[in-house]
Amino acid sequence: MPDLGSPLSRFTLPREGIPADQIRDLMDDASTGDVEWELGRVAALVYMAGEDVTQVSKEAYLTGFSTNGLAPTAFPSLRKYESDVIDMVSGMLNAQHAVGAITSGGTESILLAVLIARERARKRSPHITSPTMVLPETAHPAFNKAGYYFDIEPIRVPTGAGYRVDVDRYEAAITDDTILCVGSAPNYVYTMIDPIPKLSELARARDISFHVDACVGGFFLPFVEKLGYSRIPFDFRNPGVTTISADLHKFGYTAKGASTLTCRDDEIGSYMGFHFADWPGGSYRTPTLTGTRPGGAIAAAWAVMNYLGEDGYLDRTKQTMDFVEHLLEEIESIPDLYVVGEPDMSLVAYGSHTLDMVAIGDAMQDRGWFVYMERIPPSIHLMLSPGHAPFIEQYLSDLNEVVELARAGKIERKRDEIKYGQ
Repeated sequence: MPDLGSPLSRFTLPREGIPADQIRDLMDDASTGDVEWELGRVAALVYMAGEDVTQVSKEAYLTGFSTNGLAPTAFPSLRKYESDVIDMVSGMLNAQHAVGAITSGGTESILLAVLIARERARKRSPHITSPTMVLPETAHPAFNKAGYYFDIEPIRVPTGAGYRVDVDRYEAAITDDTILCVGSAPNYVYTMIDPIPKLSELARARDISFHVDACVGGFFLPFVEKLGYSRIPFDFRNPGVTTISADLHKFGYTAKGASTLTCRDDEIGSYMGFHFADWPGGSYRTPTLTGTRPGGAIAAAWAVMNYLGEDGYLDRTKQTMDFVEHLLEEIESIPDLYVVGEPDMSLVAYGSHTLDMVAIGDAMQDRGWFVYMERIPPSIHLMLSPGHAPFIEQYLSDLNEVVELARAGKIERKRDEIKYGQ
């Protein structure tokens, strides 16, 4: 038996309750080490669209704080909110007959999409006993998680020139056992949209489900396109696309955790829910993987989308793209740094052919910036929203100073391994 060492110290339930004012003080103390996201110190995790949006989201969340999306008959307001949100998202994604649901986040949306593909294949192709799914190597790890849960082998295809997936190798990876093909809009790693029209057509020609992971871009790219930027059409305009995930709590600017999973039509959507009738408690039915669903997140999603409207999203998207273009120019102007690939939206990765990017990341973290590192190539990743605009010049100033120190050999890396979010 391995040596587990001494028993860990455990926090125990207090014998007497702690007064509310002391609870607040204890929580303030506990949060002293949290990143100062309000000061733009983390370019991910928190999506800042303005204090007005945050206030609308908070107030709406509190109205649904005690409600439960498991029981829309008890809370018909949640049925309305969810239905309206899916209708609005379907319009954004150019779907005429889409159905869907609000999930707890992008991972659940992806899990649900993979489950739909499996159940659909079981009915349509029962001869497949060892199913696979084909995806770019840049696709989110949640697909591997789904493969682990649902017994589907993920086949990851390398990128080719310009950090985009190699379409020929992608096609070669599709076999008679493939039940799902995947593309990202954009992929998180290199921040570019996969060639969705080509990939989805490969799937459509073989009658295979195709999922677009637009968890990051689903509430940003439609407005980028409306603003006149040229981008790859990623949505239901591609006839091979069967499902799309898009996160409300990212660039939809709503409360966590909330995402959406939309299906092209009723046939595909029929594989989404779960129903168990043979239970003494009665018929049990859920539209997603979870049972209880926080009504506050559903209410906040509806409120924020209606508060912003198309004009609000367009305005915040333009604000973001304007300062991101400036940021890209400034990074490219710094000797020894380069931008990875050609970013399709407000996600940016930058690296160096000559300097230790891990050491640069650690030095930036020492200056109070929460740094997301990437392994291949070693680079720093930024996911930027409107609220980062006031802090870009300070970030660039610190970056220039840190790069100068790196050239002089005056900084060293502090981590041995690059981990997501660390």
